[in-house]
Amino acid sequence: MKFINRPSVQLFYNNEDLKKVIQQCPSLFNYKPTPYLNGLLHTLLASFKHPAEKHTSNREIVHEAGLSVDWIDKGNGIDIQHPLLFIMPGLTGSVDDGYINTIVSQAHLHNFHNICIYNYRMLAKNADFSFKPECYNYGLKMQPNQFMPNYVSNGFYGIDNDYYYFEDDIIEGKRVRIDLVADLHYTLEYLKNKYQFNKILAIGCSYGGVQLGMYLGRFENKALINAGVTVCSPHIMNITQIFLSTFMNLMLCKILQRGLKAIKDQFNNRNNYPSNWTIDVKKALNSTWIQDFDTYYTSRVYGYRTSDAYYRHFSLINRFPNVQIPMLCISAEDDGVCHLKGLGKDEMIQNGRTILCLTKAGGHIGFLEGWNASSFWFPKPAIEFLTFHS
Repeated sequence: MKFINRPSVQLFYNNEDLKKVIQQCPSLFNYKPTPYLNGLLHTLLASFKHPAEKHTSNREIVHEAGLSVDWIDKGNGIDIQHPLLFIMPGLTGSVDDGYINTIVSQAHLHNFHNICIYNYRMLAKNADFSFKPECYNYGLKMQPNQFMPNYVSNGFYGIDNDYYYFEDDIIEGKRVRIDLVADLHYTLEYLKNKYQFNKILAIGCSYGGVQLGMYLGRFENKALINAGVTVCSPHIMNITQIFLSTFMNLMLCKILQRGLKAIKDQFNNRNNYPSNWTIDVKKALNSTWIQDFDTYYTSRVYGYRTSDAYYRHFSLINRFPNVQIPMLCISAEDDGVCHLKGLGKDEMIQNGRTILCLTKAGGHIGFLEGWNASSFWFPKPAIEFLTFHS
C-alpha cells in the first residue's frame, strides 16, 4: 500500500528557479504506470512496441571513418530557423528501434522540423579505428598532478585525474583509442557549421545519455548543445555493474555480442585497427557476462587497462558537476539495468541546472502507461522540457 500510495514521480533539484521550467512540463505530473507490470516487463514489452506513425530516414555521412546521422524526413526538409533535435540511442540502438521512433513521433507533435539520430563509429561496418578527431582528449587532465576540483572523489566513483587511466595515451603513438566524446563533438561541429542551426537540443537514452553527460562535462562552455535530456542512463557505472540483475546481465551481453558480430570481419586483418590494441574478439563473442565482454573488447577499445577502470572513469557522474546547460534526467526505481544505488542524486543536481526525475516504475526505457500499456510516457516530459528551451 505504501508503494501504491506513493507519487509516481519524484523531482529533485536544488535551484528554485527551476520551478518555472517544471511548470511548463505538465507530463512530469501525469505519469500513471501500468499497475501490473514490474521493471522487467516494462523493459521487455516496450522493446516490442512501435508507434503507429511510420518514419522515413536518410543517412548523411559525417566522416568516412564511420560517423553518420540518420535524418528523419516528414517531407519538409531541413529548416535552419528551427532547432535541431539530436537523438543519441543506446549502445547498439538505431533509427529502427521502437523507443527512438516514439521520441520522433512526440517531437512531431511539438513541431520539431529537424530531427536526426546519431550513429556510433563502433557500429559502422566500414569504421576507421585510427581516426582521431581534432578535439581528441579535449577536457581531459593528461598531466601528472593535474586535478579536477569538482570531481567526485570519495575513492569509489573514480580517481580525480585522467592521467591515472590514460598514461599510455599521452605518449604519442603508443596507443590510439576511440574517444567517444570527441567523436560526438566532431559530429555536432559538422552539423552546426554546415546547417547553421540556432540551437541543438539533445536526448540521450541509456548509454547514449552517458556519452551526452560526459561530453557536456568535459567540453563545458565549448559544448554545442543548448539543453539535454538523459533517459535511464547509468550514472555510476561501477555500482550499476554490481547490482545488475542476472537476466539483464545475460541479455545485455547478447545484445553487445550481436553488435560485434556485425563488424567482426574488420578485425580479421590487423591492419584495420591500431597495432597496440589487445582486443580478443573470440573471447568477447564467447563471453557469458557483460563484464567479460567489456574486459576482452570494450575497455581495450576505449584505452582502459581493465573493465573496472572503464566503469569507474567512464561514469556520467564524474563529469556532471561541470555541465553548463539545462538538463532533465529521467530514471526509474525498478530499472534492472541502471540500479537505484548507482544513481547519485545529490551529485547529479549540485550544478543547479539539473532536474532529476525519478519514477517508481518504468523499467529500462519502458515507462508504459495505462491499463493496456498502450503508450510510452517518457518522450512527453522529455520533449516538453526541450521545447521550453527551444
